[in-house]
Amino acid sequence: MGTTSHKTGAELMTGTTAQAAAQDTWREVIALLVQAADVGYRDAEANPALHSAALGARLMAASAVELLPPELDHLLDDVVLEPRTESMSMAELIAAAEAATRRHPIEELPIGASRVIVDICDLVRETRQ
Repeated sequence: MGTTSHKTGAELMTGTTAQAAAQDTWREVIALLVQAADVGYRDAEANPALHSAALGARLMAASAVELLPPELDHLLDDVVLEPRTESMSMAELIAAAEAATRRHPIEELPIGASRVIVDICDLVRETRQ
């Protein structure tokens, strides 16, 4: 006969805690991308070449928001970024968003996150050129 596996309460709690931490990180990624877009639009007044990357950051943020469970999307307003992000360039903010995605295994991030992460990586590459 086959054996069954039962998770203990501690294992369930750890999974839930990891999932909550990953959701917090995903909301941080969204906030970083929104800030990157805002900085890019502002800086595009002096350097119009930045406008397309700013638009890309805004689109990535919108795509990432769509992956949040509906009961969590209202929590985006509660995300507080580190003060150091206020002085970061658009490229630095996009790179910070990409780096944040590496804090958790892909399985802990929202379903579909891998596509958004690939697009963020493409945007990182584009802004480094």
